[in-house]
Amino acid sequence: MKKKQKIVFGKLNLLRNDQLNFDKKIKIGFIGGGPNSFIGYTHRLASRFDNRFETVAGVFSRNKEKSMEFGLSLGLDPQRCYNDYKIMAEKESKRSDGIEAVGIMTPSGDHYKIARSFAENKVHVICDKPLTANIKDAEALEKIVKKNNIIFALTHNYSAYPMLREAKELVSKNKIGKVKLINVEYPQGYTVAVKKKDEKNILKWRLDKKMSGPSMILSEIGTHAYHLLRYVTGLEVKEVSAEVSSLSEEITVDDNAFLTLRLNNKARGSIWVSSAATGGENGLKIRVYGTKGAVEWFQDDPNYIKFTLLNKPTQLVTRASNNVSNLSLKSSRVAAGHPEGFFEAFANIYTEFAESIHAFKKQKNLNLIHPNIEDGVKGIKFIYAAKKSSNLNSKWIKV
Repeated sequence: MKKKQKIVFGKLNLLRNDQLNFDKKIKIGFIGGGPNSFIGYTHRLASRFDNRFETVAGVFSRNKEKSMEFGLSLGLDPQRCYNDYKIMAEKESKRSDGIEAVGIMTPSGDHYKIARSFAENKVHVICDKPLTANIKDAEALEKIVKKNNIIFALTHNYSAYPMLREAKELVSKNKIGKVKLINVEYPQGYTVAVKKKDEKNILKWRLDKKMSGPSMILSEIGTHAYHLLRYVTGLEVKEVSAEVSSLSEEITVDDNAFLTLRLNNKARGSIWVSSAATGGENGLKIRVYGTKGAVEWFQDDPNYIKFTLLNKPTQLVTRASNNVSNLSLKSSRVAAGHPEGFFEAFANIYTEFAESIHAFKKQKNLNLIHPNIEDGVKGIKFIYAAKKSSNLNSKWIKV
């Protein structure tokens, strides 16, 4: 092994140990994500990755027996297995050992009322995306979070991949020059074979605009693509021209969106998100082109980025390798050459959420790396602007 590579490994461990300062575990409860829920399993696993949280309570079903049974399987005290989030918020707030944080993974239409119940009891919140189903709830929740002075994290987990963060650093340090073009793609194919008779059984709450918002595809994955664009480039979308539609003759909700964007630095961008791309799995990709170079990241191969300088051959930069940034190294858990992916990225959000809570307790300055309530509000406003544009025959709409 090369000596220089050993130094990188040591630096990786030093940065990780510095981040994991072994403060007292934070007591956390969960709302949603019961048996057979992949996202529930993901949240709970992510919270345990760096030993920062202790799960002590939860609502895992509205059915009391089911919630109890699942909570007991997680090793919880039966008295802290609830089936109503209001009762949980009330009882936990009265306990001397009550929860300090709550993770919410229910349909987005329920996020506002659940988050509000806990925020008003001074419980920190980490919530699945999108923030809410409508702008009114999003703005109201932002006011409640700020009024009660709590930490709020949103699980746009793709922004926590180490090499995605390396792409962000390359852009922020002007390595590719002034950003001119951005493209984000997220093609999935999970609705292609859905028949009309099966739509309700498969898509469930996604068919209800009160739960899912004005566009299923923009709520499901459009907000991820939008956040990724903002996160990597540091730019904001000023205007959007969109076509949001259903390409399926069987389902009644939007399954495809083409979005053209005007950015605040006069750059141009495009987002394509779809659940109608036959054979598509999770082909999330972002490409950023500047005056001096370009950078590209593809989730199917997340441990690498392509970095190209003007008139130079494309470089393949590997995770945890020589010369990657500290931000990228801090987000890595294993040495270069070993695969690292989705769960680890999700865990980064949880660990950064924990770090924010500990800094808040110690009255230290908060350096929020994780997505927050403001990111969530911007995401909802973007959905509504894009849908409005589509309804007006792709008219340019200000965000």
